[in-house]
Amino acid sequence: MIPVLNAPTTSLWPRWLLAFSLCIGSFASPSFSLYSFSMGLPAHAEEGEYSEQVYLSEVQALKQIFGDLQVETRTLKPTAAQRKTLQKQLRRKLDEPQYTLYVGKKAGKIARYALILDEKGKHYPITFIVGMTPGASVDQVAVMVYRERRGDGVKRQRFLKQFAGKGAQDPLEMNRDIVHITGSTISSWSIAAGVRKAVALLEMLVV
Repeated sequence: MIPVLNAPTTSLWPRWLLAFSLCIGSFASPSFSLYSFSMGLPAHAEEGEYSEQVYLSEVQALKQIFGDLQVETRTLKPTAAQRKTLQKQLRRKLDEPQYTLYVGKKAGKIARYALILDEKGKHYPITFIVGMTPGASVDQVAVMVYRERRGDGVKRQRFLKQFAGKGAQDPLEMNRDIVHITGSTISSWSIAAGVRKAVALLEMLVV
């Protein structure tokens, strides 16, 4: 078991928000269209069927990223100025008021960081973890929860391994330095956007 200090009760998609998205059904399409526009993704009018697939629990995801390192948590809360700069850099709005950063230490020295994030897929959020080095380059990405019947090809290593070694100096964008998975185009865009956000947050607020 990994010793997690001051860990939050959960970092997965908030239950009330997920329940709300399920209740509104087809009425969610306009909000997705706005989200898609902000990310530069193609919008889709139909609402998909919810189908939760859990690949990694929070404990399992942290174990995969940190191994036997001692894990602590910090809260990252961008100031208004930092948020404005991040949004301009990422070309999208940041809805979360704060983020939980996991810090892996060995003999008191920081060896790795990680963020657990949610990004909207075609209809529902995808939960994934981004492991990063002390220099804010990507070490590992793993999909934790996928919530639709199709498009889960992004969980495959041949897609996720593309992010390893990339940092703030890289585009981290589809059709530039990342190749999408056939049949998982929107999910591929979502994961790439989330990884880019993780790197930007770490570089601006921590490194």
